[in-house]
Amino acid sequence: MPDWDYPDLPVSRKREKILEAMRSSRVVVVVGETGSGKTTQLPKMALELIRESAKGYPGKRAGRIGCTQPRRLAATSVARRVAEEMREREGGLVGYQVRFAEKVSEQTEIKFMTDGILLAETQRDRLLRQYDTLIIDEAHERSLNIDFLLGYFHGVLERRKDLRLVISSATLDAGRFSEFYRNAPVVEVEGRTYPVEDHFLPGEQEEELRHHVARAVDWISQVDDRGDVLVFLPGEREIRECAKLLEGRFLPDTEILPVYARLSLAQQQQVFQSSERRRIVLATNVAETSLTIPGIVYVIDSGLARISRFNPGRQVQRLQVEQISQASARQRRGRCGRVREGVCLRLYDEFDLEQAPEFTDPEIRRSSLAGVVLRMKALRLGDVRQFPFLDPPSPRAVSEGFRTLEEVGALESRQGELTEVGKQLARLPLDPRLGRMLLEARERKVLGEVLIVVAGLSVMDVRERPPEKESKADEMHAAFEDPESDFVSLLNIWHAMREFRKDHRRWHRNQLRRFCERKFFSMRRIMEWDQVARELGRLVKEQYGKGPKPLPEERREWGDFTEIHKSILAGMPRQIGFWDKEKRAYHGTGNRDFAVFPGSGLFGKKRPEWVLGFDLVETSRLWARKVAAILPEWVEEVAPQLCRSRYHSPAWDEQQGAVYGVETVQCGGLTLIPERRVHFGRVDPKSAHEVFVRDAILGDGIHAQCRYKDQLALVRAEVERAEHKLRRVGGLWSDEGAFDFFFERIPVEVSTAKGFHQWRLVDRNEERLMIRLSDVVWEEIAEELSLFPDAVECEGNSYRVIYRSALEAPDDGVTFEIGIDELSAFPGYLVSWGVPGIFEERVDLLMRSLSKWQRQACFPIADALAEFLALWQGWEPQCHLCAALAEFLSERSGHEIKEEDFNSERLPAQLRPKIRVYGDEGEELGLDEDVGPIRDSLAAILRGRKEEAANLQWEMTGGEIWSFGEVPFEDVSHLSEGAWSPDPVYPALVDEGTSVGMRAFIEREEAEESHRAGCVRLFLLEQCDHVDFVRRKLPLGPAFRLHAASLFPEGGLEEALIRCAADGALGKMPRSGEDFSKSSLAAKERLFDAAQRLCNGLEQAVESYHRVSEWMEAHRQDRHLGEVVQDLDEEISWLWREGFVWKAGFTRLSRYYRYFHGIEERLSRLESQPLVRDEEKRNRVLPLWERWIARWTECPEAVRLWEVGWMLEELRLAQFAPSQPREMRVSEKRIEKVLEELK
Repeated sequence: MPDWDYPDLPVSRKREKILEAMRSSRVVVVVGETGSGKTTQLPKMALELIRESAKGYPGKRAGRIGCTQPRRLAATSVARRVAEEMREREGGLVGYQVRFAEKVSEQTEIKFMTDGILLAETQRDRLLRQYDTLIIDEAHERSLNIDFLLGYFHGVLERRKDLRLVISSATLDAGRFSEFYRNAPVVEVEGRTYPVEDHFLPGEQEEELRHHVARAVDWISQVDDRGDVLVFLPGEREIRECAKLLEGRFLPDTEILPVYARLSLAQQQQVFQSSERRRIVLATNVAETSLTIPGIVYVIDSGLARISRFNPGRQVQRLQVEQISQASARQRRGRCGRVREGVCLRLYDEFDLEQAPEFTDPEIRRSSLAGVVLRMKALRLGDVRQFPFLDPPSPRAVSEGFRTLEEVGALESRQGELTEVGKQLARLPLDPRLGRMLLEARERKVLGEVLIVVAGLSVMDVRERPPEKESKADEMHAAFEDPESDFVSLLNIWHAMREFRKDHRRWHRNQLRRFCERKFFSMRRIMEWDQVARELGRLVKEQYGKGPKPLPEERREWGDFTEIHKSILAGMPRQIGFWDKEKRAYHGTGNRDFAVFPGSGLFGKKRPEWVLGFDLVETSRLWARKVAAILPEWVEEVAPQLCRSRYHSPAWDEQQGAVYGVETVQCGGLTLIPERRVHFGRVDPKSAHEVFVRDAILGDGIHAQCRYKDQLALVRAEVERAEHKLRRVGGLWSDEGAFDFFFERIPVEVSTAKGFHQWRLVDRNEERLMIRLSDVVWEEIAEELSLFPDAVECEGNSYRVIYRSALEAPDDGVTFEIGIDELSAFPGYLVSWGVPGIFEERVDLLMRSLSKWQRQACFPIADALAEFLALWQGWEPQCHLCAALAEFLSERSGHEIKEEDFNSERLPAQLRPKIRVYGDEGEELGLDEDVGPIRDSLAAILRGRKEEAANLQWEMTGGEIWSFGEVPFEDVSHLSEGAWSPDPVYPALVDEGTSVGMRAFIEREEAEESHRAGCVRLFLLEQCDHVDFVRRKLPLGPAFRLHAASLFPEGGLEEALIRCAADGALGKMPRSGEDFSKSSLAAKERLFDAAQRLCNGLEQAVESYHRVSEWMEAHRQDRHLGEVVQDLDEEISWLWREGFVWKAGFTRLSRYYRYFHGIEERLSRLESQPLVRDEEKRNRVLPLWERWIARWTECPEAVRLWEVGWMLEELRLAQFAPSQPREMRVSEKRIEKVLEELK
């Protein structure tokens, strides 16, 4: 017997059988229910066997016994228990190593550890040679680490014949383990239990779970109201609901104890303390195997559990309520009957139990495999699909593992080798995503901050929300929340605890405890957070020789938040989403829609456009927990391997001289960057080159003087002209031919203006780019084009012809273009003949436009057409085409056919040639099929140009004496031979106010008027002293001066009268200096008399005007005489119009009273004659007056219109006051004739 004892446990009774199995087989499977003693006694049996085998080999060092536990607490507590039973100290014969603690020495022969520690040791000791025996406890839990170890041992056992493996399981699924290890022996150990009675209590229709549980408690209470009850429920929410309902029933001598992971340690410990009252423990499936609650007599099994499942397609870890397996049902049943006979009350029927799966799915089949794949890659274990897993994961799950590693940049490619990042991640005992965050943070100089965040994400939420104090807890937690990042909220919590540190390692525990109680934090989880942070710091220091700096006390000294979040994003680049306004949710990668979890600091706040969620968990809906606002472009920066760019819309940028396009960056179906401008030559050189040739070369997008551009423009213009001539716009030029020409000659790598210029200036490359017509026009068109000349000769002159093919355009077809200076001499008939290319068709259609009998007389039309064409072939036209054609057809048919018989309007626009007149700047001045309307519309411009041309000879300015030589009445020296309208021009002096000039006029009347004003001004300048004397002595009566104030409000009466008097004094205006001198001396003598005559005449006119005005005011409202008053208003307004003194002239103004005396006579006749007589006369004058006044209003300076106005005044005198003297004989017909001539 060994030096230690075996307590009275079920497994001890199987000691010999177990030892025998271990002697006969290298792999043994031990199956025993929880509480049978497997965990504590199997290591002692293994040590006993080792020492037994070592007998006879004195001095031989035996290997260790390695025992794995799925949890740290179990590893340390079991090591402590075994050491006590073997009467050894911890760290001596029996030791342990967990994530944050290690008690192992050279003397240690039994080493308890977590399965993760053993996995880590495989990297340093691939065959685990330090161990003689390995015991895998709680193998029924089938965690990822356990399954990986079981598969790894499969290969190690083949290479190490001296290694023993013991697999300990609490379920009857031992056959799987046995088969996996070549039918290894199985030893079953009975549990230490009393009989258990099973009952089924299915739920009633639509019965809620909490009421169902309460009904089950009532059922048990009727049987026994003292035995403790353990209720298995799926989750925290269900536990809290049931607790609230049961507490509200005030069950006698009963306490309700909830047990779930988020409870504080003190609350959890209550279930292990004895009590005199009956306990009803409400627990999750954690109480199936990991937690042994003493004193349980009754079990209420809801049949439900919240199971974590990873969906590889949606990359979501789902916590969903599922029906438990039969194995779990047995485990729950086994929790009662430990102290006496027990009862298991199942809240479902027996059929549901039979239909349930036999065992719970192993974790490897419902979790992400990224860590497993990474570890396998690091251990070089080969293809994960061929690894000997006990339950091979699905191909989809494996693919998701590879995908995760690719996301964090751990693989060179999908299923490829590890990158440097991957190798570093494999050395960190962390989830690859968390490890990637640390690596990125180290590069971005925010390792201290991100390490704290990663540590916080590695433990359970430190915040507590007691059911009775939820609002208070939320209020306290809100002080630490950041509105844009839950990760910063973690930093805020960590920062708030800085005052409770003694140094960087120790805490003021009492103060921290009070702080946690006040702020509703779990001190146990904060300690664990601190431990994780320390361990991560140690790992970083081991890897890089230098640990992270602690979080600075001042927030402003913290690392850049952007860099912090980029580091976090590097670990989960696909856990992003953007706000979809229509769906009212965030749309994530893989077409997932999620919402921000209510526990997040961002919940209920202003929604960021883009967010990052640490994990996505699906319960009632898909929730994102631990959320932060991000910018989408960060994803491209930290995870470029996941981003896919699509390049499109390449276009030539003339300013930059390069081809730019649009880049759309996507990740997981999300558009990160919708439109980013990129240099297309760098991403798609061929496409960029095509755009360069099409838009830069052919589209004239290069701003530089290049010979090839000139040549291309010449060829393009030549083809364009040909297309319009032949009415085949777009039909001759070959874009393909032009593109191929340049594409074949310019190297494909050239897509920028700079690169092109560098290339073309080397080795005379530009010579190769001299394109020809034959390169872009693949037809023979020379003969056809000869019928459409660019110019037509006529009468020794050449007239340009242009062509346009545009049906709706006014210049569609053939157009003769001439400058405005050519318009006068242009032979108008030339347009009608067009050009040879349309001549035949035009003549044919003109002949067919004749009336029916005329066409019949010309039959056959085809013969007549041929004869006419032959007749005029090679002859220059001398008349209009229709005139020539009419003469020809008349002779041929014997019937008279006139020019106007042809209806050219029936011809299509392209067969009706036109003429366009353009100005000096090339602007269009006129376009028509006939030159006559153009000449009429441009008459004013022609006159102006004629004046301008003539004034090159005659124009002078600034004269104060006669320095103009002899001024003829007219001049014809400017006219060219053959001019269309050989009209002379009329030189005349011009009044410039303070001087006198000279110029030529087109209209004789305008010239005479200007010359009169110029001579008067020159006289006033020459005789200024005498003129001033006369101006001062003007004999103006008071009546006229009073009336003049209204006529000349700004003054100027004297000046107007002096000018008019000078006009009368001069008489006939001189045309030479000699004549002017004589006229000036004579006028000086006559000036005062002339002024006196004007003043006397105007005085009489004003006196008469006042009498007329009084009558008008008296009869203005008379309904019979109102029209007379209105007529007089118009007449008097014109008589007293502005400038009337000068415009009336000396002779007329000195007798101006005649018009007012005439009005008075008209008023007198109204008293003695019927009103109808006045109306008849008015009707004879009024139409002419209205026609004239309309013209005069438009052009009040026109001299000819002045004369018509005076003629109308004379007509009024003849009609209404025949006794008044008249200056001329006028009649209605004469005035009408003059008006017609003035059109």
